[in-house]
Amino acid sequence: MTQNRYNVFNQIHKGLRHLMYDTSVRIQTTDLSRPEANEVINSVSLVVDLFDEHAHHEDKFILPKIEKHNPALVADFEKDHELDHKLSEGLREMVTSWKNAATQQERNITGQGIFYAFNEFIAFNLYHMNREEDTLLATLWKHYTDEELIAASHAIVGSIPPDTLMLESKWMMRSMNNAEITEWMTGIKHGAPAEVYAAYLKMAEQELPAERFHIVASALETEITVG
Repeated sequence: MTQNRYNVFNQIHKGLRHLMYDTSVRIQTTDLSRPEANEVINSVSLVVDLFDEHAHHEDKFILPKIEKHNPALVADFEKDHELDHKLSEGLREMVTSWKNAATQQERNITGQGIFYAFNEFIAFNLYHMNREEDTLLATLWKHYTDEELIAASHAIVGSIPPDTLMLESKWMMRSMNNAEITEWMTGIKHGAPAEVYAAYLKMAEQELPAERFHIVASALETEITVG
């Protein structure tokens, strides 16, 4: 969907994709038979938890806006969320089995199951997010102004626990281009308390390569203290 309108999904979808890709690579390069693989197994759990939270936010804040105008479309996406939940629960059961495994062989067999189940989870969610940014956005843009969609985004952000919000924000920061980050940070600068803006500016400095951070900071007309 290419249109110069506010994309309510863009930031979180980019962050979630990046987290999935990162976890997928780590699964492929980790010996899942070893206890040390616990870190990447925990990352699988994190992905599942954040996607469940994201689906809940869509069900609460986004789909009701669409249901007023296209109930059949909402019913279709609710079926997707049910399937996504089944994939998530399957992964959670496998993660529990891996953590309870008594031998290296058991961990290896269960780990391979997690690998393939996670690939299926990725494939489904990549397709699902693309559909949202096509079909759902078209309906939202037809019936709502950008200001109304931004207000919905703010309502979602306000419902997220601070620790989870900062974790999601780090992945979004890592995942967006300079123009998107600058627009995001500008909104924070003008719409949030100064200490919140300072925290996000610090996050940008930590998460972005130095060259990119300087570009973003310059665009924000922020003085950079070196050293």
